[in-house]
Amino acid sequence: MGRAAHRLADPPLGRHGGRIVLRPIGPRPRRSRASGTPERLVRHPLGEASTGGFPGRPHPSVSGGNAYGRPGSCAAPVDVLLVSLDPDVVEVSALLASAGHRIQGTLVQRRPRPDPRTFVGRGKLDEIRDRLAADPVDVVVFNGELRPTMHHLLERELHVECYDRLRVLLELFAQRASSREGKLQVELALLHYEVPLLREWIHEADIGERPGFMAGGEQRVDAYYETVKRRIKRIRDELESIRREREARRTLRKERGYHLVALAGYANAGKTSLLNALADERLLVEDRMFSTLSTATRSLTGTRKRILLTDTIGFVDGVPFWMAEAFQATLEEILHADLVLLLVDATDPDPEIRRKVRLAARTLFPNVPSDSVIPILTKADLRTPEAIVAQTEILAESEFHRPPLSLSVRGGRGLTELREVIERTFAFPLELHLVLPEDAEAPSKLNWLYEHAEVVSVVHGPDRIEIVARCRLDDRERIERLGRVLLSRSLA
Repeated sequence: MGRAAHRLADPPLGRHGGRIVLRPIGPRPRRSRASGTPERLVRHPLGEASTGGFPGRPHPSVSGGNAYGRPGSCAAPVDVLLVSLDPDVVEVSALLASAGHRIQGTLVQRRPRPDPRTFVGRGKLDEIRDRLAADPVDVVVFNGELRPTMHHLLERELHVECYDRLRVLLELFAQRASSREGKLQVELALLHYEVPLLREWIHEADIGERPGFMAGGEQRVDAYYETVKRRIKRIRDELESIRREREARRTLRKERGYHLVALAGYANAGKTSLLNALADERLLVEDRMFSTLSTATRSLTGTRKRILLTDTIGFVDGVPFWMAEAFQATLEEILHADLVLLLVDATDPDPEIRRKVRLAARTLFPNVPSDSVIPILTKADLRTPEAIVAQTEILAESEFHRPPLSLSVRGGRGLTELREVIERTFAFPLELHLVLPEDAEAPSKLNWLYEHAEVVSVVHGPDRIEIVARCRLDDRERIERLGRVLLSRSLA
């Protein structure tokens, strides 16, 4: 598909079977040379897709895929011109690369805040227009948040599709979502994002920019908004149901003596790789941002303690409240964890590490106690020992009270130390020496001890069983009912 095929021809909504539909995230459909009619891939605002003359894009209900027609796939790669008010474009460039897009050029305008109408100044807008005339691209991405009026004006001025940073994030989330919860979270975020844009296009149509558009269908617009509101409520209700189920599982795990360790940190910090190393798992690891949208929980191996590890979605800067709300259920796993491993990518520059640690503290506090967070430098094998020492000092000076660690999953460095730290964190504070009578109930009592305590030793005698076990303070009274306690000592 040529670049010129993506030039802006229609606003991002249309008529399809008597209802309003939004076009999908991705390149614009091309016009048929014979008829001039757009070959559309239209996506219903509630997340359903249908095809009309667009080759190779089956309906998701047939393919089991996402809004792009393929499970977990992205839209066709597009050529992008990146426009930013900040010369630091590392993160947004990584987002675009993870989405499979190609950055053909970057234009930077240094200014303290966006222009209220066009994001950049008039001179820079003319420069963008000249650049597009000389070297066309499919999409212009603005590294910031475009208000609906900005979005409409920019597409009208530049005659090319315009994204902002949130749109890129949502495209990436849509590609990554695989679980039911993840898909619901993405759909909720998409609805929040698209409705204001649709409202702006309708407003422009109503004031006569496109005479006859909507054909005075005010009732149809109102019906659409009511449909969206009902869908948002259904999504929230279903997410709340999933949250309650997760809370019930969490409560049951705690009653059975399980401890939860959450792996947190920014995107691509190595959370899934560390989970695989600590749990002997083979979860998919990709060198792309947000490869994990839903939580994955596995048991820590190599220990007799009941410790669960949970992989979580990566932190991301500068998202509005509605996007944070959409993914709140996933982030709850961090807030309810007994221990949080905050992973920091050692390959980041030192100023970036300081910034990420500071923003992570703002995200976690005050819901997570500072002494429940262990900052960890990952990918330590990619830096010199001197650099790791300097970065460890940065973490030690942060608001987190636990001593920082450094490790390399690929080289196995630091994993044994991390396991020991986790085990010490959940060490039982009380050791009991007790005696059980050798009777018919002894096997069930022993099973209970193995499930709820750490059994250090068992000695069977002719008429009794001597046991040394370590346990929680809350379980002491229950253990005393099992048999006679000969000795107890604190391990704290």
